[in-house]
Amino acid sequence: MISDYKAFIEHLKRTGRMKLLPQVLRELRLEEARQKRLAPRKETAKENPSLISGWRSIENGLLTDRSAKHALLTIYQNVIGRHN
Repeated sequence: MISDYKAFIEHLKRTGRMKLLPQVLRELRLEEARQKRLAPRKETAKENPSLISGWRSIENGLLTDRSAKHALLTIYQNVIGRHN
C-alpha cells in the first residue's frame, strides 16, 4: 500500500505519468475491498437470522460454519445424493 499519497502524486507528476493515477486508484480500491472481505469476522444467528442458530466465522479466508442452516443444507444434500 502507498503510505504517502502526496509524495506518490508528486512522483507521478515529476515523471510525467499522471495518466496512471485513475488506474492506480482503482487498484487501491479493489485491494481495500479485498482486505475488507477477507478480514476476520464472526456472525451469529442473532446478527443474521438466516443462520437459524449457531455461528459462522471467517479467519484468514477460511470459513468455519457451525450454523443450523449449514447443517440443514448438508442433510438435504445427503438425502438427494449431492455431496460437496
